[in-house]
Amino acid sequence: MNRQSKTLLWVCILLPFSIGSARAEPGDKIAPGDIVPPYQLETMSGPNVDSTNRQAKTTVLIYVVANQRGSERAIADASKAIKDINNQSIELLVVTANTDQSAFFTEFWEEKGIEGTLAFDPNRKLYADLGLIAFPTTLVMDHEGRLVHSLSTHSPNYPHVLDGYIRHAMGSLNDAGLAKHLKARSLPTSSPKSNASRHRAVAKLMRSKGLDESAEKELMQALEFDPESLDARLDLAELYLHQKRYPEASDYIDQVQQSNPEHRHAMLLKGILLFHQGSNEQSQQWLTKALNLNPNPARTHFYLGRVYEAQGDKDQALNHYRQALGQLLDETIE
Repeated sequence: MNRQSKTLLWVCILLPFSIGSARAEPGDKIAPGDIVPPYQLETMSGPNVDSTNRQAKTTVLIYVVANQRGSERAIADASKAIKDINNQSIELLVVTANTDQSAFFTEFWEEKGIEGTLAFDPNRKLYADLGLIAFPTTLVMDHEGRLVHSLSTHSPNYPHVLDGYIRHAMGSLNDAGLAKHLKARSLPTSSPKSNASRHRAVAKLMRSKGLDESAEKELMQALEFDPESLDARLDLAELYLHQKRYPEASDYIDQVQQSNPEHRHAMLLKGILLFHQGSNEQSQQWLTKALNLNPNPARTHFYLGRVYEAQGDKDQALNHYRQALGQLLDETIE
């Protein structure tokens, strides 16, 4: 076996695991189950925060920006949730890069009665280590420092969802209990889109546990609440692709493309579907178009590599596999 063939073989072995472990939230560098990167941060008052010396507690870490309504609401809601749970084994850590806003945060802490530690990340090292994107981002970690759940931005559902996530991380709610909790949203003002979003969140949880049948039911309920939801349809298409239920996957992808012919994620899934159906030339066309729109470059490069490999073009296959790895590792792969 020559060097090129050996390289192609190893890339083919390693890439599916890398692609499968990639997550979009909270960023691109940490996923549920991972130990949160170590951090040492100065605080507004009191001793510095050192994750290596932390006590065995469930930690709610919120990365915020000053003078942003969503960040303020997330801090206040998290503080209230922890007070309501009333368990000494939970701590709130609020992190910001805004070292020049101490006065703002001091006033906010006093006005809202926040019970939590404010820490500063002046060079955004922790922000970069976590691969964060949105403000605020909330991470819920278990007593071992592993990420259990994350929430990007702030929504009306935030207090209810965070309460469930904290209890789940503590162990007072099991998976089934969390799913029930997430569906038990009691606000009468919940919109159909909000209800659909909650069912999609539960479906995501079910899929992460390998409970595909339950995930499918949740997504069907999401469509009942919001029949126009393209996201729920593509979630179902993803599920059916995973289960090799290609006709059903195709049906939902087609529905999305009829509604929005330029939908980037639908193009990507169309290319993946055609590859699995053996239509390599059509798959290549859709994947190339999706790549130009850049919805998920690592995954797109990976499947383009598989298409070219199936066509016997090892040079092009290896090129796309390398680019996929480079996207995942944030490095140039020679």
